[in-house]
Amino acid sequence: MLLGLMAFNILLLLFRVFAMVDAYLTEKPGTYPSPRPGGARLGLIGAALGLLLVLTVVPHAVAGYYAAISHDLVTSVFAGDGGDQPGSTSTSGSTPGSGSSSTSRSTTTEAQLDFGPDERMTILLIGSDRGYGRKGARADSINVATVDLKTGSVALFGIPRNVAQTPLGKKTAKALGKTTYPDIINSLYTAGWQHPELAPEGGDPGAEAVRETASLILGIPIDYYAVVDMMGLVDMVDALGGVTVRLSKPMNITYAPLEEGGEKVSYHFPAGVNHFDGLEALAYARNRSDSDDYSRMARQRCILMALLDQNGVAELTLRFPKIASAIKKNLNTDIPIDALPTLIRLRNKLNTEQMISVGFVPPDYVSGRTAERYPILDLVKVKQTVRTVLEQPEQWLAAHAPTPTSGESPNSCWKISDEEREAAER
Repeated sequence: MLLGLMAFNILLLLFRVFAMVDAYLTEKPGTYPSPRPGGARLGLIGAALGLLLVLTVVPHAVAGYYAAISHDLVTSVFAGDGGDQPGSTSTSGSTPGSGSSSTSRSTTTEAQLDFGPDERMTILLIGSDRGYGRKGARADSINVATVDLKTGSVALFGIPRNVAQTPLGKKTAKALGKTTYPDIINSLYTAGWQHPELAPEGGDPGAEAVRETASLILGIPIDYYAVVDMMGLVDMVDALGGVTVRLSKPMNITYAPLEEGGEKVSYHFPAGVNHFDGLEALAYARNRSDSDDYSRMARQRCILMALLDQNGVAELTLRFPKIASAIKKNLNTDIPIDALPTLIRLRNKLNTEQMISVGFVPPDYVSGRTAERYPILDLVKVKQTVRTVLEQPEQWLAAHAPTPTSGESPNSCWKISDEEREAAER
């Protein structure tokens, strides 16, 4: 498809250039029988032709450049083997993933894409803690984003990385020889990598294991997964021109080096609206020095929602080359090539005024604890909340609106006005 567009773009460019040159030659003396124009007029025509050539060639060159980037992106990220096993020091590879047990996948044309009877597109987002100075890779953050394909409403559900006794899906239960995963869920990603049969078509077996479990926890089918490591977040935020969020209190952070030869970095973020580059966003999202795991979860969801809210189709198109480079280097996904047009069009349909973020954290969503004091999720309450958010988003938003005393809601951190963003970016 992309190669066809590139060829068509070249042919159209050649035709348009030929048409303009042909029109010019009809005015050039001795070329065709025509009235001989004066020198000044001929010079004016030549200058006009030069301008038209520039105006014609540049858009085609840009289109060709974007098409070439797109072709490189979809052939390197959305096709290939399952990437690097956790613990590898190279960047993530590409993952065409196996078919989901809850939804059917298209492997031919976009028209055959099927997101299931729920009329939703749901993606598991895994933030891996793989990076310099770390052994292995675990699912440091686990979020599930779901979009109502009719209304455009968005919900983001966060599953704590330290919950234990989580249910296992059929494929994972068969591979691990148990129906419940006794350890904390962030290690399930690593455990899945020991069983390539979870992704027989060459995808990411760790992501497949986490997807099955996340689906059982939330009670909804999950269509695709996307895995990104720490430097991936840095690169993506930088590619998008940064991200703006609101802090309820100041934050002081000292961060270990992310790359070999790097130095510790210290940050001070004041309360209020802050604009972050990639490294600052990572420090904000992962900080635990003056907070806990669950506050960190909320900040991670805040970054994701802010990036979605602050980048429409125009911004994504303008920054596409940098975004494509960041995706190619860092993203591990089973989203098929033919889903890309759907994803691009879907951004126009999103209702950013109806985006909901929920974290299933103690004490509200916990039914008990293990002997090691790890929380066990109350699956009944979790699923009830998911149903309420998905079926009655307006009521949920109204019930969680800012109060006169707190002035904050779960969505306050990424609800930034244009004026506040402009001031923070200066």
